[in-house]
Amino acid sequence: MVDKKKDTKSMDIFIDIIEKAYQGTSLQYGKETFRLTPTLVKPADFHRKTCNAQTSYEHLLNALDPAFKTLAASEVYRADTGWITKGVNGYKGHKIRKITVAEDVFLLPNMSKQPTVGIDTSGYQDNNTKVMVICSIPDSEGAYLWLEEHLKLPKDLEKNEFHWVQLNQSYRRLLLDNFELVLSICCDCLLVIKTNVFSERKGKMATVFANLIEGCFSGFDRVPSQADFRADLKQRFFRAVNRVEVHCDNDFAPLSPEKVVRLLVQTLAKQKHECFNRYTPLLASLHSHESKSIQIADIIAGMVKTVLESKEVKVLNPLPFDARKLQSHSKQLPKTYFWIAGE
Repeated sequence: MVDKKKDTKSMDIFIDIIEKAYQGTSLQYGKETFRLTPTLVKPADFHRKTCNAQTSYEHLLNALDPAFKTLAASEVYRADTGWITKGVNGYKGHKIRKITVAEDVFLLPNMSKQPTVGIDTSGYQDNNTKVMVICSIPDSEGAYLWLEEHLKLPKDLEKNEFHWVQLNQSYRRLLLDNFELVLSICCDCLLVIKTNVFSERKGKMATVFANLIEGCFSGFDRVPSQADFRADLKQRFFRAVNRVEVHCDNDFAPLSPEKVVRLLVQTLAKQKHECFNRYTPLLASLHSHESKSIQIADIIAGMVKTVLESKEVKVLNPLPFDARKLQSHSKQLPKTYFWIAGE
């Protein structure tokens, strides 16, 4: 039987370590102050055996009370009432996120009050093709801190913002070597469209854009497994963008960011027989240097473009496009992909 007062105090320590370690700030434990550097926390850290500590974080883990570690060994993982579950659901105004990358599990603080969506494009120098990404960002503050403090990415000196095109090869390699980890920290779902329709501009851009989104999910009604899967996937992305602030640059002229967001949400809301889910588009009226979500999407777009160039797309799932949607607007069929965290 777990002592509730003892469990509450231990839960406070659990949350405090996750937050302070991720942010790289000082943490008071007992009579000691540990000056932590930005660190990703793993569940097993709370009950692992003492080690030859090399960092402040490892010194902190060694200093944890043995009784705390014994309790953590069971309470961290308990399904319905464990510390991870409590943290994910919200504990005393604090929330955490649990992400899985390959066989590794990490615990992060959820630093944002609400999720956001970031939309951005990245172009190829030798042709008119662009990669557009629609990123559902569960915690823009936490993701931005990861890029800034953990990876130490440099910013544009003029506007103090992240730009993939301004990163040197060593920083790009760092991001690409940690591709799935960066996606998992920055996004919970991602839609990728590689296309040249924005440069060809055949037909009304509003129609082209709507068909570009719709074509990712339509056209496979006669294949039951694909039809159900695509309907579910469309609903997943609809939930991600509906009533959520969408951050978008002016990359789709003559369409304004406001029009892009409305078309995106409206198209994802569309069901069979011209029926629509109730929807509310929300545009965050911010320029890129004011929007952490746009800057995160910029980095993701640059990473994805580079991965597609290398043809190593193991993490991204191909999503064959419905050719009927753009046959009168472009000779080249878009290539589309998706990624869902933990799947």
